[in-house]
Amino acid sequence: MDPQQIIDWFKLQPNELEGGYFAGTYTSALQIGSKDLPGFKPIDNKRPICGAIYYFLDQTTFSAMHRVTGDMLYHFYSGDPVQVLLLYPEGSPNRSEVCIFSNDIAAGGSPMKLIPGGTWMGSRLAAAGSYALMGVTMSPGFDPADYSLGNREELIKQYPEQAALITELTRS
Repeated sequence: MDPQQIIDWFKLQPNELEGGYFAGTYTSALQIGSKDLPGFKPIDNKRPICGAIYYFLDQTTFSAMHRVTGDMLYHFYSGDPVQVLLLYPEGSPNRSEVCIFSNDIAAGGSPMKLIPGGTWMGSRLAAAGSYALMGVTMSPGFDPADYSLGNREELIKQYPEQAALITELTRS
């Protein structure tokens, strides 16, 4: 299948803020209040305890630097390797990491990756890639109150060692 056929097959929609395409696949009926979630912004409604989406990149886009408050599990399903930049929060054992997300384990690819809550992340297809179909499982489930897009200048101040990739993975 070519990238457009995959977008059509899974009824993927453009992710206007971040880039790429997505489609919701699961939202738990079980809910949790924000008062029960340390570090989360209080909101009036409850959050689902878990949610999942398909996420897709092709040659026309990238996933801009962003973060969510909760943990995310990224799953690689098919396509070409994806380069992922992770900028960990203060106090984490690692400051930053660049990893390759793919099914090619022999080449050092990771088919699943935990992204701890509060970690800045952005991704793009590896050189000469055509597309990548991935999945993201979030706990708790996605709520816009927990989402932030990265600012290039601020991220470079905090993580100057990753300035080149931050520049490529931000829009402003």
